[in-house]
Amino acid sequence: MRAQKSGVIANVGSIAGWRGSSVTGIYSASKYAVAGISESLRVEVAHLGIEVTCVDFGAFRTVLFGDNMVGAKTRIADLESVTAPRWEALAARSGRQRGDPAKAAQLLVEALTKTGRCAGRTLPSRLALGADAVQGVGAVLENAKRELDEWSDLTVTTDCDDVAQ
Repeated sequence: MRAQKSGVIANVGSIAGWRGSSVTGIYSASKYAVAGISESLRVEVAHLGIEVTCVDFGAFRTVLFGDNMVGAKTRIADLESVTAPRWEALAARSGRQRGDPAKAAQLLVEALTKTGRCAGRTLPSRLALGADAVQGVGAVLENAKRELDEWSDLTVTTDCDDVAQ
């Protein structure tokens, strides 16, 4: 890609890389890391004509949360009131997720090759894929903006006194 001065790198992210939830802490942390690496790489290789995006998948109709899902063998009693319902909810929606994998695959091919519906578009640094991903990211951004605004009157007061405002 460097030699040809073009190309696309797509890393596999997740809506979980935008928000943490019970029982998915390690998974969420790994997806936050993928997003961070993707954003950094995007800056590093842009001048070479290489595009980088992190595809943040929502929930697609698969058996991801079915019998193949493995949780911690040791359960913490103090957390069970939060974690047990989450495990049950994940298992219950296995094979019933909102997203259609074939439609996602088609859109992803078009996005990464800039063909079809994606012709003429610039890849975003993070591509939320699926209606639930778009809604989830939107909610995270709204909440982050609200919290930023609520605290900024205090958090901006931490500069050194000799720095011009």
